[in-house]
Amino acid sequence: MYLFIGINMATKKKPSAGLTKAQKTRTVKAAKKGKDIGKKGKNFDKVAAAAGGGEKGKRIAAAAMWKNKKRRK
Repeated sequence: MYLFIGINMATKKKPSAGLTKAQKTRTVKAAKKGKDIGKKGKNFDKVAAAAGGGEKGKRIAAAAMWKNKKRRK
C-alpha cells in the first residue's frame, strides 16, 4: 500500500463510484462519440483541450465527466 499525503490509495473511491455498470458504459460510449459529457455544449475533446491537452487534459476531462454525471442523477 502506498500512502500519499495521508490518503490510503486502496480506500480512495473512484470518481464513478455510485453509478451502475450500465450508466458507466453509456457515459463512456457517449464521451468516445464526442457527445456532451454532463454540461450542454461541453464535449470531452473541448474539456480536455481547455484543461491543457495531452494525458493531463484527458484525466481532468474524465474526472469532470464522472463528477457531472453523478451530479445530474
